[in-house]
Amino acid sequence: MKRMQSAKKALAIAAVCCGGLLFAQPALSEPGVTDDTILMGSLMAVSGPPSLMGKAATSALKVWQEDVNANGGINGRMLKLITADDGYVPARTRQMAKKLIENDKVFALVGTSGSSHLLAAMSVIDKHKVPAINTMAVNSAHFNPPRDSVFVAGATYCQEIEIAMTYAAKNLGKQDAKFVLIYQDDEFGKDMKCGYDNGIKNNGLADVGQFKFKRGQKDFSAEILKAKATGANVLISGGIVAEHAIFLKEARKIGWDMTLIGMHGAHLSAVQALSGEADNGYYTADYVPPLSATDIPGVKKFMELSEKYLTEKELKGLNRYALSSYAAALMMEHAMRECGKELTRACVIQNLENMNGFDV
Repeated sequence: MKRMQSAKKALAIAAVCCGGLLFAQPALSEPGVTDDTILMGSLMAVSGPPSLMGKAATSALKVWQEDVNANGGINGRMLKLITADDGYVPARTRQMAKKLIENDKVFALVGTSGSSHLLAAMSVIDKHKVPAINTMAVNSAHFNPPRDSVFVAGATYCQEIEIAMTYAAKNLGKQDAKFVLIYQDDEFGKDMKCGYDNGIKNNGLADVGQFKFKRGQKDFSAEILKAKATGANVLISGGIVAEHAIFLKEARKIGWDMTLIGMHGAHLSAVQALSGEADNGYYTADYVPPLSATDIPGVKKFMELSEKYLTEKELKGLNRYALSSYAAALMMEHAMRECGKELTRACVIQNLENMNGFDV
């Protein structure tokens, strides 16, 4: 599994972006902290289009909570976790953030939703200086400008796509290919475009077209026809989940022979299954190993704990978002443990900022 490094060192594996002078307060005055409990929150899309991502991440947090509590909690305090479903609607993400932080009084957020969704909740998180780790949608906009208490673990979409395009040029024989981008018209899409533009510029590749689509759109026949008409033979897929498979099917339907490259959402087995026989020439960029990679100690431990604490249905719903969510939870746990009994938000933020080379 991956390691967390400071954003000030500009490493792609995990960006940690925060700053400011921090002052500790007595632990008992901290929201969500009592002598024997710590109340944590998460903002997840467990309904709506990308629910298979949010459900997997939520299951991972369940595994983490159960295991921590079975082993005495964090410095003697048991974890309680509230998950709020935003349905993948940014306005609802903000509402749920206010509920968790201002009404439920959670100590920290150990999971957040999509790109535009976290941005919608950012003012609430910033106002209360709540420690938050995001692994669901690692977007450059989440730390540009830097935030005092918000951390992200993983490569950004911009970094992922640029690296994938570099790989395609150098290892897949695509240096002289014609590239086209189809991307979503929101903050997620902007970060995908960032990676695409960087990949074109830094590798000297040919950009023959860029086309937007609306979030929630189901029919992509027009976009695929336009993309094919450019003469492109490599499509950078700016979709989140199902769009990758739909692009492939539409392309094969009209006889467009091309290579598709997508971000890590395209790695999900459900997406690959949806593409069916059209998945020849289908590549994904990811920084998380597959669940089957149990030769990696962290993956092996997670899968063993999942077998212990999850239902059969929850086990079947696990995917790469479970691993990234679990890794983020371990980072948050480590930062809290380092505070000892005097647990404060300021202390956790400082520990997350100082975290370097953490092996999960």
